[in-house]
Amino acid sequence: MKLTDLSIQVRQRSHWEAIDLGFSLVQQHWRALIIPYTLLVILIAIPVWLILPEAYLWVASLIIWWLKPLYDRLLLHSLSRQLFNQTTTTAEAFSALPQLIRHTGLWSALSYRRFSFSRSYNLAIWQLEGLSGQARRKRQELIYLQGHSNAVWLTIACVHLEWIVLFSLYMLILIFDPSGATWEHIKSLFRGELEMDTQYWRSLLDFVFLILTILAIEPFYVAAGFMLYINRRTQLEAWDLEIAFRNLGERLAGLTKVNHSGLASLLIILVTSGLILSLTPPVNAQTLTKTEAHEVLAAERLPAEQATAKINEVMQLEELNSRRKISTWIPKDKTAKQEEENQLPEGLIQLVASIFKTLLWIGAFLAFILALIYRQKIFALLSPLRQPTKRAPAPEVLFGLDLRPESLPEDIAGTARRLWEAGQAREALSLLYRGALVILTHQEQLAIHTSHTEGDILKLAKSATAPERYAYLRTLTQLWQRIAYAHRIPETRELLPLFEGWPAFQTPRVELASSEVAP
Repeated sequence: MKLTDLSIQVRQRSHWEAIDLGFSLVQQHWRALIIPYTLLVILIAIPVWLILPEAYLWVASLIIWWLKPLYDRLLLHSLSRQLFNQTTTTAEAFSALPQLIRHTGLWSALSYRRFSFSRSYNLAIWQLEGLSGQARRKRQELIYLQGHSNAVWLTIACVHLEWIVLFSLYMLILIFDPSGATWEHIKSLFRGELEMDTQYWRSLLDFVFLILTILAIEPFYVAAGFMLYINRRTQLEAWDLEIAFRNLGERLAGLTKVNHSGLASLLIILVTSGLILSLTPPVNAQTLTKTEAHEVLAAERLPAEQATAKINEVMQLEELNSRRKISTWIPKDKTAKQEEENQLPEGLIQLVASIFKTLLWIGAFLAFILALIYRQKIFALLSPLRQPTKRAPAPEVLFGLDLRPESLPEDIAGTARRLWEAGQAREALSLLYRGALVILTHQEQLAIHTSHTEGDILKLAKSATAPERYAYLRTLTQLWQRIAYAHRIPETRELLPLFEGWPAFQTPRVELASSEVAP
C-alpha cells in the first residue's frame, strides 16, 4: 500500500482531532464496514442463543460481549483497506477470518488482555505490523509515549456510550407503550415477582439490545483507535513530509517535459539575462563587512571532540529534549496460593457442561465456515474420486487420412519402408503418421477432434505421452508437414531413424503389477 493512496489528508493532528477523524471515517465508509461486521455478529449470536439452556441464557450476552476483539479485527481489516481506497467485499472479508484468528494475537486478546483499556490503540500493532515478542513490546512502548492516555479515555467514553444506548432502547419501550404494562413489568423485577415465561422474553430482549448496542458503538471505537495509531505513525515517520516531497517531485518531473518552443523561449531569456548582468558593475568582495564574511563561511572547522560537545549541548535544550514521566499500575508478582478442595455445586457443574456443549457447537459452526471458505481446495482433493467423464469417440478421418485401426497393415514400419524404396515418399510418411495418430487416440486415449491441426496434436501429446514418444512424434510431424504442404521430399538419412524407432514408439508403456490369486 502506498501513502499516496490514502483517502485522508495526512498531517499531524491533535489526539482528539484524530479520534474525531476516526468517527468521520466510519460515517463515510459505513456500508463497506457494517455488512460483514453485522453478519459475523449475527452468525455467532444465533447459535449461541439456541444452544444454551433457558437457565443460563444470560451467558449468551456474556459470550457476545466477550468476543468483541474478534469483531474488532474484522472491522480493522475492512477499515485499513478503505483507508487506502481499496474496496473489500463481504466474501473477501470472511475469507480473511482464518488469517485474522491465527496471526493477530486473538487468543491473548480474549484471555488475559481482554480488559485492556488501550486495545483499540495497540490492535494495529498486532494486526497490521504483525509483530510479536520483544519487537512488539519495544514498538508498543514507542507508540505509547503519546496518545496512550487518549486511547484509555476513548475506551471509557465508549463504554459509557454503550450504557447510554442500552438504557435509551429501554426508555423507547417505555415511551411507546401506552398501556403501562412495561413499567409494571420493571417494577416486578425489583419485587421478585417475575414469572418464568416473561423471564425468557426479558432475556431475549436484553440479548437483542446488547447486540444492537455493540453494532452501533464498536465501529466508531475501532476507527478512533486506528486513527490515533495513524496519527502517531505520522509523527514518528513524518508521513506528511514524505507525501509533500513526493508531490513536489511529481510536479518537478512534469515541469521538465517542455516542448521545443518552450526551450527556445527559455534560451532567449537566459541570454538576455546574461547580457544584462554583464553590463552591471561587479560587486567588490571587500565591500562585505567582517560580520557578513563570518556568516558566509566559518574561519575554521571545529575538531571532532568539540563538535560532539557542541551537539550534546544543543540536544540538551528543552525544545529538543522533551521528556515526561508516566506512572502506570503494575500488578505485583505474587505466588499463587493453593485453594482448598471443595466440592463443586451442582449448578456450577451444569454450567460447565453447558459451556462445553456450546464450545462443541461453535466448533462445528466454525468447521462449516472453514469448509465454505476452502470449498475449492476440498473439491480439488475430492476430484479424483469422481467418476471419469465419458470420452468422445476417436475420429475416423483427420486431414483426409483414414484413422481406422483396421485400415492399417500389421507391419507398419516394414510397409512404409517398402513404399519409400519404391519411390512413394508421401505414401510412406502418410502411413507412419496415420499409425502414430491411431496409437495416440486408442492407446494413449488422447482426445483429438476434427478441428485440431498437427500443431494442436503435438501440444496435446506433450503432456500425455513419454518424452521419447513425443520426440519421435515431433520429428514425424515435421517431415509429414514438409512433404504434405511444402512438397519437399526428405532425405533417406532423415527417414531411417523413423523406420528403426517405430517398434519402440508402437510398444505401449507396461507397468509391472503384482497380484495375489486365491487358490
